Amino acid sequence: MAKDTFHHITPEEKSKIESSFNPLIITDTKEQDLQFYEISSPFAVMFETCHETDDLCNIYQFSPDNYHNIEFGTVSAAALSPRPQHQHSCIEFMYVLSGSVTNHVGNQVFTYEAGQCCIMNKNIRHCEEFSGDFQAVFLMLRDDFTADLLADYTEIRAHAEHPDEENLIFQLIADSQNETLKFDKIYLDCFPMIPADDILDRLSALFNTLILETINWDFGSSFLVKAVFARLLRLLGDPDLFSINRIHSHSQGQEYLFSKISHIMRSSHGRCTREELEMLLHYNGEYLNRIVKKQTGKTILEYGQSIYLEEARQLLSNTDKSISSIIEELGFSNRSHFYRLFKNAFGETPLDYRKRLRPRS
Repeated sequence: MAKDTFHHITPEEKSKIESSFNPLIITDTKEQDLQFYEISSPFAVMFETCHETDDLCNIYQFSPDNYHNIEFGTVSAAALSPRPQHQHSCIEFMYVLSGSVTNHVGNQVFTYEAGQCCIMNKNIRHCEEFSGDFQAVFLMLRDDFTADLLADYTEIRAHAEHPDEENLIFQLIADSQNETLKFDKIYLDCFPMIPADDILDRLSALFNTLILETINWDFGSSFLVKAVFARLLRLLGDPDLFSINRIHSHSQGQEYLFSKISHIMRSSHGRCTREELEMLLHYNGEYLNRIVKKQTGKTILEYGQSIYLEEARQLLSNTDKSISSIIEELGFSNRSHFYRLFKNAFGETPLDYRKRLRPRS
């Protein structure tokens, strides 16, 4: 699915607009391990592919009427390790299409899997590793471009009879242009709430339109591209599709890690194991377990149980879903095991709990 997303560019289109002009401008700073990235166009789209087994990385960069391709080997990329981190003059989105991307955020290291998204404001130091096998899309949006998107979003919400829940992505954009908040070090982690392939099915058409319209820039392209970006941001900020965690990198180390753990656990209905957390967060599982114990008084296993049992209780209270469908939704294959855990936690079976809260008239 991910590989098909960008296969609509014809050789003629590529030769027509390929040039040595690169919209991405990289500047070294006074700090040896930090670079500054800016773009010379209102927006830029980058499609990165990495195939470590083939020793090949490609970065395809798109901006209005321009296409730029960079190709290098993973061995040469590794020889340059560690890559300097960078900050942007703009908002950056990273959406993982396939595989997994290791991202260095400040002094932390995290792994983002297919279907996950990370959105950085202008103050976050970060860089991704060119390792493993992955495909990812990066969107870079300059302030003048996002200001137009934000104005449209604000106007639509102001006139809506029943406005949607506040979109955290647009809130991040607004904060980055607010004089009192623009220096905050904030980023968003977005974890899919439905299968990643189902979300990509909805995003693929928008990605295709965005790239084709960008490389075939013509009258009306600026309006169409803004509409596509607006819809992308709305989908990525949809709470029915993504669980979004707003993270402040000023948080203390363990508090910062616990916010990550908590978000991953809640996004997975409490079904993420210590080993999986270890892989995603690049920390020893026992250390992560101690952090959870310190913050909650529970082990990772117990914390996960409390999350899915509380979710079960909410579903029993607030929906008409059958107990069987709730058990399936929460990932249980053994009905008796679920009943036993629920009764241990709340002192009654799921059926008795629902009957007590919702007695028949």
